[in-house]
Amino acid sequence: MLARLFPPLAALALFLAPEAHAQSITGRVVDAVTQQTLPGANVAVLDASGEILAGAATDLDGAFSLSGLRAGNYHLQASFVGYDTQTRTDVVVQASRPTFVLFELRETTTALGEEITVTAGFFEDEPDAPVSVTALGPEEIRRTPGGQNDISRSLLALPGVSSGVDNRNDLLVRGGGPSENAYFVDGIEVPQINHFATQGAAGGALGLLNVDFIREATFYTGGFPVRYGDAGSSVLVVENRPGSPGLLSGDITVGATETALSLDGSSGEDFNWIFSARRSYLQLLFELIDLPIRPAYWDFQNRTEWDVTDKDRLVFFGLWAVDDFDIAQPEDPDDFEGQEIASRVLDNDQRSYTAGLSWRRLVPGGFFTTAFSRSYQEFFFNDRDEAGDPLLSNISEEAAWRLRTDGDLRLAPGLTLGVGGGASRETIASDFFQRATPANRLPADLAFDADLGLWKGFGYTQITAKAAGGKLALTGGVRADGTDFLDQGFSVSPRVSASVDLTDQISASGAVGRFTQSPELVSLAVRDGVSPEAPYANRGLRWIAVDQVIGGLALTPVPSLRVSLEGFYKQYDDYPVSVSDPRVSLANLGGDFGVIGAEPLAPQGEGRAYGVELSAQKRLTSKVYGLGAYTLAWSEFTGADGVYKPSAWDVRHNLQLTGGIRLGGWEIGSKLAFQSGRPFTPFDFAASEVEYALSRRGVLDLDRLNQERTSVYTRWDVRVDRRFSIAGRVNGNVYLDVQNILDRENVFGVQYTEDPAVPSRLREQSGIGRLPSVGFSVEF
Repeated sequence: MLARLFPPLAALALFLAPEAHAQSITGRVVDAVTQQTLPGANVAVLDASGEILAGAATDLDGAFSLSGLRAGNYHLQASFVGYDTQTRTDVVVQASRPTFVLFELRETTTALGEEITVTAGFFEDEPDAPVSVTALGPEEIRRTPGGQNDISRSLLALPGVSSGVDNRNDLLVRGGGPSENAYFVDGIEVPQINHFATQGAAGGALGLLNVDFIREATFYTGGFPVRYGDAGSSVLVVENRPGSPGLLSGDITVGATETALSLDGSSGEDFNWIFSARRSYLQLLFELIDLPIRPAYWDFQNRTEWDVTDKDRLVFFGLWAVDDFDIAQPEDPDDFEGQEIASRVLDNDQRSYTAGLSWRRLVPGGFFTTAFSRSYQEFFFNDRDEAGDPLLSNISEEAAWRLRTDGDLRLAPGLTLGVGGGASRETIASDFFQRATPANRLPADLAFDADLGLWKGFGYTQITAKAAGGKLALTGGVRADGTDFLDQGFSVSPRVSASVDLTDQISASGAVGRFTQSPELVSLAVRDGVSPEAPYANRGLRWIAVDQVIGGLALTPVPSLRVSLEGFYKQYDDYPVSVSDPRVSLANLGGDFGVIGAEPLAPQGEGRAYGVELSAQKRLTSKVYGLGAYTLAWSEFTGADGVYKPSAWDVRHNLQLTGGIRLGGWEIGSKLAFQSGRPFTPFDFAASEVEYALSRRGVLDLDRLNQERTSVYTRWDVRVDRRFSIAGRVNGNVYLDVQNILDRENVFGVQYTEDPAVPSRLREQSGIGRLPSVGFSVEF
């Protein structure tokens, strides 16, 4: 019945004005450090002009409820004596269900006798992470033009983050590769958040996370606290919203590539849940336009929250994905390019899940969170030559059981302690074969059958102090990581950061420290032969070490606008380098589909990345919002020879301008991306002729590693949204999203070809052309 009603409702929405029906906002106000509730805190609803429309005080549980509101967009402000006032923008009140908002207020620290000045903060500062951190709300993620409801593509608008390849969503942070990022959702570590992920690198095609679940996303592009490790460049922390109180709610979303169903609800005040299922239809579109690739996927996501007592909360999070990839020969026998694509693309099927339970226990002066989870990834890669014989066969199962405990305690006013640790049991079973060809540099066929298990452990402690009346914040911490598999399996990571308010509007911050990352499981599984007794080839690898120095200034001329300038320097040591070809560092790999690191490696590589970032962020306070970021950076790595050369991620200039205007139920957004050319390696024509006969691929001339560059990348995306409400029970959104509206041909690389229509034998690879798409969501 509902399925038959939704298309007419979506069509009617184009003509209906947003209807005015009384709705509500619910939420909680807690102490950011201890998570203790703050009874009696004041919460006010503000309209676009800052006028107070409604207000309420929190009850003994720190909860509040604001009703009688019209569907629309508001600001919410929370204040409590002795705490900094906090303002949330982009709070969307819906007709179908209450909107949940969580305020985590930070204690005000003042010198004795100093007058307290209360200001409304639009930007939430973290004393233990004063540099290189951005928090995004659900609306900022959802409305990103060209974002495709993918959080990774939304993060591309931030300073220091680049991509420039339209068919992937890799996060390339401050000159690092896609393997250098870590992800946490509701306190659970998730090894990868993408469909059709690259084994050994984690980047992929489309995001797994359902953005409709997200309450807040925090992205660290450097200098992150010691509680986060096993990552060299960035950490993404996602907190999901609770299920709606009362009766069952849900929404159906139809987008450019998928259809999604989400359901949520609760049972009393102490138990709530959310569930979603998504199915792609991208394979049908590709079939219509006769593309030889047929990617299809399912994913499922679940969150359940139970307040067992007033001090104990349990949250279960689960994420499951099924990726199927088919290859069909083009129907047109004269389609030479299509034939090449069908021959070159790997058959790539994957299965994955992460499921975990976290327990938060409030204690005097703070809280402890214990998380227990299991992750599983299954990869099926298959590649055959023109005669049908195997070139690559890889069936791998990677799994991990993880247990961690994190404690946050207030020792005294302005003094907090963070302490924690954990252990994991990680395994990989891999049946691997790769034929030696000119393209892969192997001296002989590589085959192994591995069944490896190893232990990892970590521990950390951190002190954060605020002084000088709260104007100065200092953080110092140390982290230790270890594994029983590597010959040198222990690493220590000290980190220090500080921030100081120079004036009421200007602050300075800095951080210095070491960040370490373990080798990928697929690299550790490599054996020196096919025998089950053959020794593992890569026990000599080490934790990759990344030393970072960061400094910056921030100007807040008005509460809703922040302008930041940051400089950074990263020094890499012990990066894995190919034993078969010491010119090749894994730091340059991972930007394509398949597997990297499945070969004998040595920790002989070094690297450096450095640059400066200028950004400005305007929160939505009236009608206009915006985010602008310019990054000037260099990224260079060595092979075993110690000679620095530009890395594959050496994008010198990166400008991202995102903004929009909201007019009643309409919203118009725009995103302009400009990047200077990406490095690429020319082809060895003689070797390519031999390889092409096998796989229709070319062979790179590694003596000229990354010596050429593509042309400038420019892309302008525009999105128009129309919100609607019908009968006070159903609301939703209809949108038109046009990617690359200027239809610019963005060349991101070249491929060797023997197509008679390409006499140069170099075919340019281009991103998407102009691509309009229409989608809608209906909430009930």
